[in-house]
Amino acid sequence: MDSRLFEIDPYAGASYALYTSVKGEDASFEDFLLHYDSTGANKGDNAWLSRLAVEKTTQAFSTPEVWEAMHALGISGLDFGTSMTYFDSQVYAAKMQLMEVFSKRDDYAQMKPLLQQLLS
Repeated sequence: MDSRLFEIDPYAGASYALYTSVKGEDASFEDFLLHYDSTGANKGDNAWLSRLAVEKTTQAFSTPEVWEAMHALGISGLDFGTSMTYFDSQVYAAKMQLMEVFSKRDDYAQMKPLLQQLLS
């Protein structure tokens, strides 16, 4: 990692820490440089980080296990458009977890329409 960037751009160090928290073990300084928007970050705009988080969440939801679980729960699909924020993706994940928990109840068949209405 080249620390000269952090000397030039005061927000880069904090942004790199945020980047590594999102990417985890997949983090690399080169990838950070591809995603980081220095101009935006210095103006208080961290949209680059939101896009990165949505990308990471989309990858997590794109596994065969998730699609199989969604099919079993009667969820037709995910809409991960560019307008989705990190917060939106976290809310959607929580909704999926609730549907999964409720699907294990004996009265799930009767509750399913109400749950879908409440979680839409």
